[in-house]
Amino acid sequence: MEAHEALRRHEHVAGAHDHHDLELEPDGSRRLAQQAAVVVAIIAGFLAVATFLSNEAVKEVITEETQAAETSTRLESNNTKTTIADANAVLLRVIGADSSAQKAAIAKAEALEAQITRELAPVDRELEAEIKANHAQGASAEDQHLFFELSQVALQIGIVLAGIAILARRRWLLGGGIGIAALGVALLGLGAIS
Repeated sequence: MEAHEALRRHEHVAGAHDHHDLELEPDGSRRLAQQAAVVVAIIAGFLAVATFLSNEAVKEVITEETQAAETSTRLESNNTKTTIADANAVLLRVIGADSSAQKAAIAKAEALEAQITRELAPVDRELEAEIKANHAQGASAEDQHLFFELSQVALQIGIVLAGIAILARRRWLLGGGIGIAALGVALLGLGAIS
């Protein structure tokens, strides 16, 4: 449930009572309705923040996984280049027909192997580290998303309980809504710092 939907639902529930009836009732139900309206507005604000942060966490998960996949592709490309270069080096060692041609082929093979070691090995190590970092950042964003989702659920329940408090005219329901909403805010905070 989006924050604006929760607020609209609350306005509908609160609007179900005739304001004149609330003013005349000695049990303080009008005051309860006003307090519940303020509580719902505050909770809806937190719900909007939780929804936004949840969406951002999902985007980050997708971005990190995409970057990890792109980096993996580059690493596989380097592995293919290395395999081809190794095969070429072996062929150069084998194809020499006489000793002078064989010496030239072996020298070329050694130069090719040195180039592979010098150029591709450090790049591969960097790519492997980048992939690992992307996966770690993606996992962190997944954890945040879970906290934000749980926060949304608690905030939505808090809004519902505050709305029901008006209909049932039970202050303890409003208190319960506030308590569950406080849990939602705590979960929101945990998601933000994780």
